[in-house]
Amino acid sequence: MMRYFLNLLLVSACLYGVLLLLPEPEPMEDIPFYGDMGFSVIAHRGGRGLMPGNTIEAAINAVNIGSDIIEIDVHLTADDILVVRHDASIDTTTNGTGQISAMSLADIQGYDAGFHEIDYPDAVHQESLRVPALGALFSMLPDEKYLIELKPQDVSAADSLCSVIRQHNMQNQVMVGSFHTQVLKHFRRECPEIPTSLGQTEITQLVLLEKLGLSHLFTIEGYAIHIPISYGVIDILSLSLVNQMHARNVRVDTWTLNDADFMRQSISLGVDGIITDRPDVLLDLL
Repeated sequence: MMRYFLNLLLVSACLYGVLLLLPEPEPMEDIPFYGDMGFSVIAHRGGRGLMPGNTIEAAINAVNIGSDIIEIDVHLTADDILVVRHDASIDTTTNGTGQISAMSLADIQGYDAGFHEIDYPDAVHQESLRVPALGALFSMLPDEKYLIELKPQDVSAADSLCSVIRQHNMQNQVMVGSFHTQVLKHFRRECPEIPTSLGQTEITQLVLLEKLGLSHLFTIEGYAIHIPISYGVIDILSLSLVNQMHARNVRVDTWTLNDADFMRQSISLGVDGIITDRPDVLLDLL
């Protein structure tokens, strides 16, 4: 039994050594979305700590204070229009109720989005706000850059997003992300000219391989990873991961950081951007 265990250990060590010696993959190509952009201040939901999140007004405010990228979420309405909203329902983001997928844009825009039980707690915007269509946001701020998260697992929202981006000629100004890796893979096939970040399962595999020193085995299909500093008791962000990604020309952004100390910690490890509800805090720090 002991000899079997030693043999297994020896074979495993040899296999691991071979894997370590496999060549590094070619770096990802440069993309227009980043251009010569340095460190990125990414306004989470348009900076939901300053204005009601995922509204045109929040996006305008984010731009006015100096944010580099506007992060938003999208859902598809019953009449096949993409709206900028995080939750699948409007219950916590408006004074109405209902599932976005079962409502028309006109129905949704009949309610006030000037507050949010989570995004904008204990405050109400003085003016009445509306849930915006993505196309309206693009028309209002056509020169900005957007990080757009596909929330639905249904690929129809991905197809619609591809169409809206093309209609507004925003191919070089948008990066698309999603927790749902299969949705991202579909989007990459249908919209290959628009860059994406990595999905949740892709990041999980990448981080596990990096901790084993084998991140070079992972085939990367996105141009950025968006990660928390930690997940439970597991440290996700590390200098090693950042260096490995930079060697492959992949940017590393941390989320969602609103505390200056955590922001400093991430910056000290060389991240390329921070996704934050409080872009004003990050801008003051920088």
